[in-house]
Formats: sequence, structure tokens, C-alpha cells
Amino acid sequence: MDVTPRMTEQRVSGLLEAVMAVGSDLELSAVLRRIVETAVQLVDCEFGALGVVGEEYLSGTRGPASKTLVEFVTTGLEEDQRAAIGDLPHGDGILGLLMREPEPLRLADLTAHADSAGFPPGHPPMRTFLGVPIRIRDDVFGNLYLTEKRGGLEFTADDESVVLTLATAAGVAVENARLFGEARRSEEWQRAVAQINRELLAGSDTDGVLQLIAHWARRIAAADVAVIGFADKYGTLVVEVADGQAGADLVGSPLPLPEPSLSVPLGWHSAAAALCVANAEQGARFGPEVVAALQGFAGQAVLALELAEARRDSERILVFEDRDRIARDLHDSVIQRLFAAGMQLESTSRLVSDPDVEKRIHDVVDDLDVTIRDIRSTIYSLQTVQRDEAVGVRARIVGLGDQLGSILGFSPVIRIDGPIDATIPEAMGEDVIAVVRESLSNIAKHAGASRVEVTIDVHSDVLSLVVRDDGIGIDANSPTDGSPPRRSGLANLESRALQHGGAFEAKQVTDGEDEWSTVLTWTAPLAR
Repeated sequence: MDVTPRMTEQRVSGLLEAVMAVGSDLELSAVLRRIVETAVQLVDCEFGALGVVGEEYLSGTRGPASKTLVEFVTTGLEEDQRAAIGDLPHGDGILGLLMREPEPLRLADLTAHADSAGFPPGHPPMRTFLGVPIRIRDDVFGNLYLTEKRGGLEFTADDESVVLTLATAAGVAVENARLFGEARRSEEWQRAVAQINRELLAGSDTDGVLQLIAHWARRIAAADVAVIGFADKYGTLVVEVADGQAGADLVGSPLPLPEPSLSVPLGWHSAAAALCVANAEQGARFGPEVVAALQGFAGQAVLALELAEARRDSERILVFEDRDRIARDLHDSVIQRLFAAGMQLESTSRLVSDPDVEKRIHDVVDDLDVTIRDIRSTIYSLQTVQRDEAVGVRARIVGLGDQLGSILGFSPVIRIDGPIDATIPEAMGEDVIAVVRESLSNIAKHAGASRVEVTIDVHSDVLSLVVRDDGIGIDANSPTDGSPPRRSGLANLESRALQHGGAFEAKQVTDGEDEWSTVLTWTAPLAR
């Protein structure tokens, strides 16, 4: 401790107590405030401040390499005075001089100095000034600014010596507090990543995990709010996830947020995205240690998201492989056995002389043929991969059956035989879907049917679409006033077929033994 002979015993005792006091806290914000308050008491002045020097990480006009005051702790100012002053200083005037030349500075009248930049409106008058740097080893952490020594006196060499001694002890206290803060942030970081991984392993959706990332980012940075923004179609980063004070009000706002704020990129899915934390207007700015912690956390969070997606992709691949295996087994084993059984029954029927028995055998063979077609349709469904691609024709037709089933009052039977998605052109696919939709809609509106069957065959050079129902028939839909039957819907189906060089037929079944009353047949040739 550098104590000059001129110091009184009382002052030395006060200085020793002050040194002990500034080292008693581990929270950096509490340490900084105690340093300022202790310095003001030691030299008996009205106002004191501690400015923390750091790189410019805020949005604005300053370059990223410029020095600025990232935090400014004051004592002696009333709340209304702080509010009247407005934004905290960045390091202009005399404050900037001490940042450029970190040496003790004593002034009888700071307003008369050549580097003085004056005071903003609402700032209390200040004349006498004493400033000293606070160092951590060889680096300048910040500066102590003391003004207005009581009694109208000027600051003395004794005052300067006392404050320099306090600044030395303050440097040690600040370093301890920063180490404690880094340990706390590291612990928060580990807890955050562990919870994010747990949520991802539990299958939580991405939106929920992004909300969790914003929550932990706010805690790690000790910020008032944290948001995540993604680029819209114009390239502007827009807030989609928010956590903290008034966070919900920020959703939809562009990034970056007003200062004091800090943004770090999120390199996820090669999309433009950013994680941003911010404090209230008069809140603390973010130093380089927070920047490093937030960058590291953002990288770990994105890595966890990407690993989870890779794991889900791997699981989907296993599902698809399992489907392929089932499809192969159905094709190579089940269908072949059913086909063989049908062939044996056909052969057996030739040995039977009883017509009733022969008819029953043929009925069973027909049922086996229908079963084989259903299995083939199931095989194609299993082999249709619908990841992030557009939904295929097969899936859309099946979806139509589910959608219109509520209108029909029952689920229509839909059989699709052949690789429809890989065979038919896109334009024809849209027309096929439209034909199925219109046919089912007409049946629901007019036929009063209890059963409907849709069969699509794409095995030959011609696509064949057949819709059967057991309703009241086409002619029964004629108006009761004697006007011609309304066939505009059927004409539309025929027009769609003719566009592809095909044909359309609407047939009413009069044979009472047939289970269907109406059969619509729509065909179109397939390009080789």
C-alpha cells in the first residue's frame, strides 16, 4: 500500500477499511458500486463515477475496434438528475482523455480544460475533478471519476495518493469478481446446454427449444431481454422468439434492438439468424466477457439442434428402410403365395362338376385378385417417401378420400395399382385429382350411396380411373320439372380426359345382380 507520510492516522485507518470493503463482494456490479461509494467517502466529494472501458460491441456508428465506456456506475446523483441527463456517456471529453492517457488527472476546473466537452442539459454543475485509472495487471479496466470536493476545496496530492491506493485494491477485487462471474456463466452455460439436450432427446419441437435458448441466453448475459431473429424474404432479421421483460412486444420487430444490446450470429441451417440480448435504456452495456460467453453458448446450442436433427433424420431413414423391407416381403412372399393359391384354385375348379362349387371357387379367386391389388397399393404407399418434398398424387388422392368421407358418411375404398407418382405427368396428375374430387363430391350430393370404390390402374400405357357407387344412379338425378338432366359435372370430367387424348364414360348399371349402380370410367394414354 502506497501511503505517503502526510496521511493522517485516521485516513490510513479509513483506507485500510476501504480496501477490505471493496474486496468483500464477489458480484461485479456490487464491487463496482462499493468502489465508487468508498472513493467518494475517502476524499469527501459530492459525486463519483466508475467507467468500465471496453471494445465497442454496440450497434451504432462507432467501429468495432473503438474504445468506449461499456458500463458507468455513479453515486451522488438523484434519480431525477439521472433521468434528466439521459443516455450514459460513451467516453467523450475529459472521460475520453483518461481512456486515451490512463494516468492520474487532477483539475481545479474541469470546464477550463482543452479537452472538456461540456455537460448535457440537466447535468449538475461540476468544477473540481480527480480521475485515476483502475488496472488489472497491465490492462486498464476502467477509470474512477471524482468531482466537487466539499467545502469548495480542490483535490490534493494526498487525495490522489489515497485514490490510487484504493484503485490498486479495486483492481484485485474486480479481477476476483470477474473470475467469479466467468465461473457462474460457465455453470449456467453447462446447465443450459444440458437442459437443451434433454428437451431435444425427449422429442420437443424446435420452437420450444429456441424459446429455451433465448431464456438461457438472457440468464447467461444477465440481460433484461433476449430474442432470436430470422431473416424474412427481404433479408431483414425479424424477431420470432423472445424472453424477458416485454419480450412479447418485440416479436415482429427488426434486429438489432436499440442499445444497449448485443447480437451474435446463429449459423443454423445456413439461414441468416441472430441471437440478441439487451438491457433497458439506462442498463449496463455488455463487455467482452459476455460477448465471448454468448458466442460460445450460441455455437453449442446450434450444434445441439443440428445433432438432434441428424439423429431424427437417421431414425427416419431406419423407418424408411423398415418400410422397404416390409414392402419386399409383401411382394416377394405374400403376393406370390396368394397368386399361387389362386392358380391352384383355378386348376381345381376345372375338376369340379358342381356349378355352385365352381362359382364359389371363382368368387374366392376374384377376392384373391382384389387382395393382391390392395397389397400392391400398400407396397407403393410404403415406398413413397414424403419428407420435406411436395405431397405426391397418391397421398393427395388418399387424403381426398379421408376429407370427403365425412361428407359421404363413410370412407370410400381407394385402390391405386402401379407407380402413379413416378409415371404420370404433373398436369395429368392434377386432372386425376380433380376427377376424383368431383366424382366423390357428386356422389355425396346426389347419389345417396352407401358404398364407393375408386380404382386407379397405371400398369399399362393407359391410366385408367374407375369410380363405382351403389347409389340411385345418374338418370334418377333428373329435375322433376321435366327439363333435361344436369350433366355439366360429367361434361367437365370428359373435357379433362379429352385434353390428354383420353376418354370418359358414365354408365348406369341396370343389371340387378351387380352390386354397383353407377360406373364412371376415365382414361388417358401415358407417354412412353
